[in-house]
Amino acid sequence: MTNQITTPPARHKSRRRIGTVLSFVLALAVLTYVGNWFAAAFWLEGRIEDWATAERAKGNEVTFGTLRFEGFPFEMSILAPDVLYRRNREAVVETVATDRLRLSAKPWAPLDLTLTAEKGLTAIQKAPAQGTTVTLTSAPDTTINAKFYSSGLLEHARLSAASGRLVSERDGDPAGPREAARLGATTATLDQADNVVSHTDAAAVVSLTTARLETPALKQLGTAADHARLSVEATLRGVLSGTDAADLALWRDAGGTVDIDRFMLSLDPVALRLNATLALDQLLRPEGAGTLEIKGFDEALEDLISAGHLKRDAAEVARLVLGAFSRNSDPDGRRVVSVPVAAQNGRVSAGPFTLFRFPAF
Repeated sequence: MTNQITTPPARHKSRRRIGTVLSFVLALAVLTYVGNWFAAAFWLEGRIEDWATAERAKGNEVTFGTLRFEGFPFEMSILAPDVLYRRNREAVVETVATDRLRLSAKPWAPLDLTLTAEKGLTAIQKAPAQGTTVTLTSAPDTTINAKFYSSGLLEHARLSAASGRLVSERDGDPAGPREAARLGATTATLDQADNVVSHTDAAAVVSLTTARLETPALKQLGTAADHARLSVEATLRGVLSGTDAADLALWRDAGGTVDIDRFMLSLDPVALRLNATLALDQLLRPEGAGTLEIKGFDEALEDLISAGHLKRDAAEVARLVLGAFSRNSDPDGRRVVSVPVAAQNGRVSAGPFTLFRFPAF
């Protein structure tokens, strides 16, 4: 009987075979990734074109230059030059424009987008019948982060701008455009629900925060503050399909409301805080009620006296009346006035005082 000895294969051949397999797998993974990158980029381009087509079908104007793909391999980036969006909303014409808009997303998360207006945004609202034009411009590299549900509905959006400028103009005004406000670092967010059934369901939550608000209105109010800080958060309840008069009327008739969860305006030495629930009346004007808290009203009265807007006798009467609604705040012990506010028949009042009026929509 002959013993046969089997010689094992050379070790270097085994290693070479494993290396070949790994190289093949790696090459296949790279090709798959490249293919998915371009597929996702073309899908994103198609969504842009579909959105533009849908908006044009509504009668809105959408224009942009030739789209350019960038960012390979770790980011999908589409650069759109000379972007303009314009729509006619009954008596108002709204326009948004930017010279360079970059839309970017990760290939593995194409529904999470970042839009960057590299040279800033310009938003214009023009009311031809009234002869007024309001223009808002933002600083370069203004960004909008957007996240969408799988259905295509916007889930979350966040706008961030380092600064902004608001200008108003009236036809025939010899003074020309007037600066209405300057904004410091500003953030605005929108969160939407995917499915709203009842008029009590929260359809969207909107917030706005600006660290510095400069406006000539501060001097007109008689305050010594050179700027204010603003923070707002509101919850929209019920389905609101648009902002035209017909859409607002449908939302109103279905029982839609807006909860002002937080409105804070601080302009030293005064701080205002408001919460309220509002609806719309038959003329589409806000109506509802809430509570306004005023902190630092003693100091504010002294500022109004110093600026010549209020006489000492009248200030003392106001101090006496407001004092009946006041309490000491924690932790600084300054007095805080709490007064009921109401909006009805186009008139907004705080306690017995009329603050301003709303025109019909």
